[in-house]
Amino acid sequence: MWHNFYEQEKNIDYVYIGSSHVYCDLNPEILDEKNGKNNFNMSTSSQRLIESYYLLREVDRKHKVEKVYLELYYSLSTGINGDYRQKITVQNGWRGMNFMKGSFYKTEALLSMNPAQYYPEAFFPFIRYREHLMDGNWIKERADYKNTENYKKFIYNDGTTEYKDKGYLYTTRELSDLFTRRDREPEEMYLTDDAEEYLRKIIEYCQKKKVQITLFSSPIYETQLMANENYDQYVDDVKKIASEYGIAYYDFNMAKEEYLPIWYPEYFRDVGHLNARGAELYTNFFHQVVSGTPEDNVEYFYDTYREKLEYSKPNVYGVYCYNLDEPEFQEDGELKKMQRMVIASNTERKLEYRVLLTPDEGKTVLQQDFSVNKEFDISAQENGLCEVIWRDAESGGKGGRIEVRY
Repeated sequence: MWHNFYEQEKNIDYVYIGSSHVYCDLNPEILDEKNGKNNFNMSTSSQRLIESYYLLREVDRKHKVEKVYLELYYSLSTGINGDYRQKITVQNGWRGMNFMKGSFYKTEALLSMNPAQYYPEAFFPFIRYREHLMDGNWIKERADYKNTENYKKFIYNDGTTEYKDKGYLYTTRELSDLFTRRDREPEEMYLTDDAEEYLRKIIEYCQKKKVQITLFSSPIYETQLMANENYDQYVDDVKKIASEYGIAYYDFNMAKEEYLPIWYPEYFRDVGHLNARGAELYTNFFHQVVSGTPEDNVEYFYDTYREKLEYSKPNVYGVYCYNLDEPEFQEDGELKKMQRMVIASNTERKLEYRVLLTPDEGKTVLQQDFSVNKEFDISAQENGLCEVIWRDAESGGKGGRIEVRY
């Protein structure tokens, strides 16, 4: 990405900043054709808003930017990931900044992005890897990789995934794992103080520079959103800030299916990212939306995620789970940690489910016969195959089935 950015001879007109949900989901070539501008994805893995702020300023130093589209993935602005002093989040920024060209500005950025105790690792990458100093195999593997022609020519292609120019990762992979673990507790689904501070800084920077800014969230597969059980709280926090500054915020997870029919495994590479088919569908709809005004786009979106679940056609997307605090005694008298399995369907009472579990080391058992119950508990150490068969709760007809590895 950095190599492509510094090689840009044309002015970057529209810049898309954020996490991997940008470089996997938005195809700049499609946008170039649609809006006639030079579009560039300035996105990096796990990019926090503090990185977004400094990457935006680097773009603005070198190009006359007309529009900024800032992606807001909930996971990076809530809970521990929203605490910009934790090493687990600070070190994500090191990767994103490694290949920014050295300058006084980069020094300023690194000083601001890192608490003082992490300055050595932030400024001197070799210090991060000192544990490998005597590891000959690791050193040889890195040296061999960096001596390949693909590495030297900034080419990434593993057969199913290819890095394209202008910050886009093309992949033909399709989602096969419909099982998701909750990555946030419902009470953590609030915008943190650090995230809010830098969201405001980005907006105010753009408005001071008279650059139009639009906020957005890319579509995520339903099991991940359902697993958090309080996604609307995060969205509400963002909406309040967007309203305060008079700017648009579009959460494409709220898009009505008749306008964005994307919530199917064939459009995703995993539960968080789209593949090439999904990116094409999404990019075209994204352009249609951001080309209009919030008033023009009201009909395309539900107001809340809860409303979307209420009015969407009943469906089952997979299974999610979370660990329970209290262990339980099993039949053998052993105390085991338990996890709660939840069928990820978009309805509470309209469907009923039959659940069969096949542990890797055991026989298939009927966990529950047809019932509207969506939750059951199993040992956190157990792995296997979960089969869910569902049907209409009233008529008993027309349903489906899925198999999920757990």
